[in-house]
Amino acid sequence: MSAGTGGGWQAAQTASPSGRSAWGYYLTAVLAAVMGLIFLNDFRYALAAQRNWIPAAGRVTENKVVEYRSRRSTSYSTYVSYSYLVGDIRYGSGLLEVNKYKLYFSGGSAEDDLQDNFPQGKRLDVYYNPSNPSESSLGLPGAPGLAVPIVFFLFSVGLISLALHSRE
Repeated sequence: MSAGTGGGWQAAQTASPSGRSAWGYYLTAVLAAVMGLIFLNDFRYALAAQRNWIPAAGRVTENKVVEYRSRRSTSYSTYVSYSYLVGDIRYGSGLLEVNKYKLYFSGGSAEDDLQDNFPQGKRLDVYYNPSNPSESSLGLPGAPGLAVPIVFFLFSVGLISLALHSRE
């Protein structure tokens, strides 16, 4: 009687680690898929703005790199603000993060990228909402490419495949 109980407990204990690792794969796959959906939504919004809103000539009025420090790492983000005309009225944006999904390993590389793509005074296409001209977007140049969500979805599929194989 006790031998049967001990054997069942031992079998369940040895099967448990692979079950836990499979759940880890599933959880990571779900998180990667959620990140992919977030990136896809950003891309979709930028594409819809570019297709459905009215284009206007704009100019970069400010650009800056912001450094974020934590105990273990430092990260950099790039921001621009721009202005554009609708009729005789000038509208402007607050600081808008561009290249939001790009990793910079130094402030210099972030600054160089910002100066190459969004130097102060540069003309750019701005898309504004005809129902609310103060709502604007840079369209696709201000959004992640379609490749970013695809990579996250493929990563998700790979993790699910690993999870299924770890259960065997």
